Amino acid sequence: MTHLDSLELARLCAEIAADKKCDEILLLDVTQRTVIADYFLIATARNRRQLVAVADGISKEVIKSAKRPRRVEGTGGDKWVLLDLGDVVVHVFDPDARTFYDLESLWADAPRVPLAKKASRAPAG
Repeated sequence: MTHLDSLELARLCAEIAADKKCDEILLLDVTQRTVIADYFLIATARNRRQLVAVADGISKEVIKSAKRPRRVEGTGGDKWVLLDLGDVVVHVFDPDARTFYDLESLWADAPRVPLAKKASRAPAG
């Protein structure tokens, strides 16, 4: 078991989202803006199957780091999955829901954290 700090955990989640072919992966540092979490990870999935695959992949991987998701919401739907990992909150949206909720604008003052090249994929198509 490996213990990850919150930034390492957030980057791991971004890598998993990239491995699952999510688009527009964005990591926001919200440490100075809320007590809810240190980081918000936002990604776009093209369909329900991909949403669930990302949630499952992240859940399985964080358990290896001696952490369990506090809460997972939305795996029964097809628009948005939220994983509360404590210091990291992961939001995986379908394209329409991401546009509708527009978390990037809501948290516009939060610094963007650079990600590895593969984790910062542009949208497909």
